[in-house]
Amino acid sequence: MISEELKELIRPPILVQKILWFVIIGSILFYIGFVYIFVGGNKALTTSITSTIELLIYVLAGIAMLGSIFYYRYALSDKYLKRFLSKDVDIELLAKNPRTKEIDTSKLAQLNSLSAAELKIYSLMFELQKITILTLILNELIVIFGSAISFINDDVSKIVPFGIVSLFLSFWMFPKPQSLIKRVLSL
Repeated sequence: MISEELKELIRPPILVQKILWFVIIGSILFYIGFVYIFVGGNKALTTSITSTIELLIYVLAGIAMLGSIFYYRYALSDKYLKRFLSKDVDIELLAKNPRTKEIDTSKLAQLNSLSAAELKIYSLMFELQKITILTLILNELIVIFGSAISFINDDVSKIVPFGIVSLFLSFWMFPKPQSLIKRVLSL
């Protein structure tokens, strides 16, 4: 089990991950609503983009989808996690204030009270933030490409499959730090 000290230290990065997740979900829903209002609301949009560019957008959306899935699975694989956990943890780097770049002595004292395994779990929360941010950005790109297809075709229904895929992937990739911590402790 993990200590109360570690729980207190990892609470902020976990909260940031969940807030970012909700922001991305909100932006996906915004894009869908925006396209619905401007394209589905019978406001004629004139554009002269060739079918080659439309095909390129479909390909880019597919690449974003596959990239998100493969990166998520790779970054949370046992092999990647073992390699990450085998690295030394720089306590001073973790104790630095992100704005001032100075070491926060109270945070350094908290970190020094943790076991080596707990320090690795704490540093893993920042890695999980990176994974969450990158995958959610790729997921959001899918709906952005869907918006472009909707505008090109002046058809609000074109965004729907992109929105569904984007939302599905984002819900699937909801940050689950507690289950990741349990997995890491069993590795």
